Amino acid sequence: MTANMYRVGDYVYFETSSTSPYQIRRIEELNKTTSGNVEAKVMCFYRRRDIPSQLIQLADKHQCKYFLYLYFI
Repeated sequence: MTANMYRVGDYVYFETSSTSPYQIRRIEELNKTTSGNVEAKVMCFYRRRDIPSQLIQLADKHQCKYFLYLYFI
């Protein structure tokens, strides 16, 4: 048995299938259940190539507005 030690704030690779690339997650919370298992609440990060092009265009548009807002404050 392998014992891994993870902490809140750690970044981890997450495998959803053996044919897909690993996903990147950051641990937000760790909770021990009554049965002794540990559950993790994570933040997901996506590679740009894995996001639909329409969503990328929308995100880029909003990011540009955000940076322009910060520039003029």
